[in-house]
Amino acid sequence: MEKVIIINATELGYQVIRALGEKGIRSYVVYDKEKDEIGRYSKYVLQAHKVPKYIEEPSRLLEFLLAKKEEWKGTLILPTKDYGVEFLAANKEILSPHYIIPTPGIEVVRGIVNKKNLYQTARKMGIDISKTFYPKSFEDLEALKSEIRFPCLLKPGLGHKFFRRFDFKMLEIHNFADLSESLSRITDGFRDDSYEIMISEIIPGLDSEHMIQFVSYIDREGEMLASMTSRKLRQDPPKYGQGRVAKSEKIADVNEVSLRLLKELGYYGFSEIEWKYDFRDRCYKLIEINPRYIFYIGLCVACGINFPYIQYMDLAKDRKVKIPDFEEGVYWIHLYKDVLHTLFHHHLENIPLREYLIPYLNKKAFAVWKPGDPFPFIQQWKQHLGNMIVKRYAD
Repeated sequence: MEKVIIINATELGYQVIRALGEKGIRSYVVYDKEKDEIGRYSKYVLQAHKVPKYIEEPSRLLEFLLAKKEEWKGTLILPTKDYGVEFLAANKEILSPHYIIPTPGIEVVRGIVNKKNLYQTARKMGIDISKTFYPKSFEDLEALKSEIRFPCLLKPGLGHKFFRRFDFKMLEIHNFADLSESLSRITDGFRDDSYEIMISEIIPGLDSEHMIQFVSYIDREGEMLASMTSRKLRQDPPKYGQGRVAKSEKIADVNEVSLRLLKELGYYGFSEIEWKYDFRDRCYKLIEINPRYIFYIGLCVACGINFPYIQYMDLAKDRKVKIPDFEEGVYWIHLYKDVLHTLFHHHLENIPLREYLIPYLNKKAFAVWKPGDPFPFIQQWKQHLGNMIVKRYAD
């Protein structure tokens, strides 16, 4: 039987499981805690194994995989979170004799997941980014006072670590006093900058109108086998967050620069690059790169590009599956998040009802809901509705 190992099976991991399962490839799931690991209930999952606290203690995951090396020998391991990417890259030499490891080495990965490193590479290449500052003390911050324009963003270079600690991606700051207080709180008075905090200019304009995503798969020889572009229409949370509704759209402006950047970084495999158009100087500016599957990977599959299958065939079967084009105008909907935000937070978005409905009235794919594989969806709603009830009574 064809099989893979999936590291974490939340909504994203489940979409990877489903994309491969529909091609006859089953999954072993390894996860660290029960919360949100809905993918392990899929009919495409052979086994699910809990390895507690391996994100905090990566040696636990390494020990588990080495213990399974004979049973799972030669199986492709696919990470679905940045932690998993870093883990596989850091332990590539140890694991490669037993498994197929899809990531480049750790130095390449660190050059991407740490936005400070990424922005440094981009600047050297002449690629535009928003104006960004890196104060290391209160004195540095005071010296930048005249250059910082408000509102601005306080955001981490190491976003996955920051999000795990604070449960939000970044802060929008509206004055210098709040900026100083927030920096002091997050960095313990500049004594601990483990999240690589930076201050970033806000590129004007709605993300739904100006932010685009370029996704691609590059093989180990540097050939791009498939790529596509899309746009996030609605987010969770509404202003700065993951997409909850996205749409495929052909935007050729970023194709060449995206490929050039990935090659300069020495990266291969699947990745997503986010760009935002700045109408002030009429250019796209780099936001970030995700060196792993992205939240709306189901959109790619619905548009005709099954990236997990392309990667599996490349690495496990040594066969190149090339997809030259994709279907435009397809929507992807995270049903649970879109319903709740539409009901309770529509005042934050100012979106007409007709625009809310358009994705549901056209060709679409849902993040989790699939009639032939309903249990992940059922588990998702059970978990979140249960949490809402507990929170309501606690309040």
